[in-house]
Amino acid sequence: MIFTQKQLFLGTTHIALRAESLYVCKRNPQGVPTLETEVPYEEILPIQSGEHRHIPTNQVLMTVLILVVLGSGPWREWLATGQATSALYWWWLILGINALAMWLRFEQQWCTFRLQTAHLALTLAGRPWQRKQFRALVAELERRTKTYLRNEYGQVNPLGFIEPQLRRVAWLHELDVLSAPEARALSTRLTGRHSPDTLTSMGQELESPYLN
Repeated sequence: MIFTQKQLFLGTTHIALRAESLYVCKRNPQGVPTLETEVPYEEILPIQSGEHRHIPTNQVLMTVLILVVLGSGPWREWLATGQATSALYWWWLILGINALAMWLRFEQQWCTFRLQTAHLALTLAGRPWQRKQFRALVAELERRTKTYLRNEYGQVNPLGFIEPQLRRVAWLHELDVLSAPEARALSTRLTGRHSPDTLTSMGQELESPYLN
């Protein structure tokens, strides 16, 4: 799965989900990479994502009000005489500059997508038409990561060293790759006991019974 986003004056962000890793590449407007990294799925979880929107309404309304005040005179003159003056052309120029500035601030500050993994944090433009694609990217990243970890680390061998395997099972359970029943079943298979907790009988602590 690939997610690509181009931002004016900032360049391009390219995100790709590969077989064993997450690939991220940021390029400036000239096409030169400013950030290029590949994070293995072992270092992805936990994943946090969000959509942040904070539009300064008062500031936008004030800008619109100022533009209306500045343009009222030139527009009245044009409606009365039918001829556009230099003041009207200047007003159009100011309007265009403000519109461009608002668009850039909308993309880069006011509305953003954020994706954070265990060792990586990305901030993207929060474009409404890319919201569905961004959510799909996050869901697919989490699915692929958990599937990869389950396939690579979710198997146990009772004939091998038990302690490292128990720590690995606990690690997978902590990352929500294995559910509690699955982690318990693998631990039981390794140790032969339902629970590592000791039992108390007649005032003495006893080990929990082993399974045949």
